Amino acid sequence: MKTTPEVLRDLLARYAALRFAVAERERPELRRALAEVTRALCDATRTDNARAALAAADAELAENCCGAAVTAARGAA
Repeated sequence: MKTTPEVLRDLLARYAALRFAVAERERPELRRALAEVTRALCDATRTDNARAALAAADAELAENCCGAAVTAARGAA
């Protein structure tokens, strides 16, 4: 089952916010939250590390967004 674009965007936003929070203030609870979001992102994208998960989420969102636009444009032609 494919993860919805809304869920991917939410996970990416949470990941980014926590990365900034950890960079500003190193606290165990922020590290744990970042680890949890990273695991969720990896699960959602079926990858095994943050870098691959970010790339996969970006690619999936681009495909979803741009693929739908291309399909719609073809249908209008």
